Amino acid sequence: MNKLISALLLFVSFAVVAEDADQPRGKHDRNDTRGIIMIEDAIEAESLRLSLNDNMTGFVEGKICDECETIKVTITPRTKAYANGVEVPLKTVTSRLGRPATVFFLIETKEVSRIRW
Repeated sequence: MNKLISALLLFVSFAVVAEDADQPRGKHDRNDTRGIIMIEDAIEAESLRLSLNDNMTGFVEGKICDECETIKVTITPRTKAYANGVEVPLKTVTSRLGRPATVFFLIETKEVSRIRW
């Protein structure tokens, strides 16, 4: 039974890889054929790069994937910041410069919704 399950999982993984293989690396349409429309995406920054003004506006630069181009997303006063799951003032995000963080943004507007670390 375990061998049957392992073989089935292996077959499914090959089918998924084969289906995705015709698209160039880093150019995947995240809304391709899954029937799900994504409204948010994320930058998982190992070294956060951002600029934040006194009026709580600015930007974050980063990549969605290793092969993807660097993008710039906008921080607004509506952007939320979270440290260990607890909301903190947005201005504390500058303490994360050069450190890991995850930046969630709206795909259509490239506006940052939240930053977590």
